[in-house]
Amino acid sequence: MIHKTLVFAVAAALSAGAFAGPHGHWRPGPVPMHVHHHSYWGRGGRHFWPGFVGGVVGGAIVGATMSRPAVVVSQPAVVVAQPAVVTQPVVVQQPVVVQQQPVVVQQPVTQVQNVWVEGCYVDQVQANGTIVRVWQPGHYEQRTVVVQ
Repeated sequence: MIHKTLVFAVAAALSAGAFAGPHGHWRPGPVPMHVHHHSYWGRGGRHFWPGFVGGVVGGAIVGATMSRPAVVVSQPAVVVAQPAVVTQPVVVQQPVVVQQQPVVVQQPVTQVQNVWVEGCYVDQVQANGTIVRVWQPGHYEQRTVVVQ
């Protein structure tokens, strides 16, 4: 409580500058004054602004420190129906054993066969560097063949 009172007193003191006269003196009430040819607040309002700023700052401080009542919002009660849980009987089945047949991998079988090779012309290089085309007759060759 003392904290709020102190803040309020400081804010009041700062805002009191808004009521100061043209020379910064407090005027408690109407006092006869001689007529001036310039503004009561001074040239360009220089005596107005310190009090105005003090009032704004003091009001902001008091407004920030004032306790506000807590807002309590009551929510309507929500009724949630619980679903009924029906359990099914558990059926246990005997495991089925499946016997797999062994996989037989056949190894490739190789055979040696006589294969006929057609005759053809073959180029031969002579000792002097000339190339001569010569007929090579057909013949049988032995080749290894994979049989499946």
